[in-house]
Amino acid sequence: MRVEPQQLKAFLLDAGLVTEEQFDAALKKAKKTNQKVGDVLVSEGLISEEELIKLEAYILGIPFVNLEKEIVPSEVLKIIPEPIARSHNIV
Repeated sequence: MRVEPQQLKAFLLDAGLVTEEQFDAALKKAKKTNQKVGDVLVSEGLISEEELIKLEAYILGIPFVNLEKEIVPSEVLKIIPEPIARSHNIV
């Protein structure tokens, strides 16, 4: 599952987080540097990483849950091997 740049653009513009010019410039840079446009927007300081993650989750219909301050039971952590969980930001 991935968010297409035009989907991201529509939601960012609708939310008033970036202007069309800012998005188009970020998209151009993303294509030149072989990056995702969302990553460019974050690195340029136009949106935060959390805003990007929340927006992508919303577009994909996936609930966003911030686990930074949560304690995940060890039984849950044992279900998914650590390398897989880390590489896919699962837990």
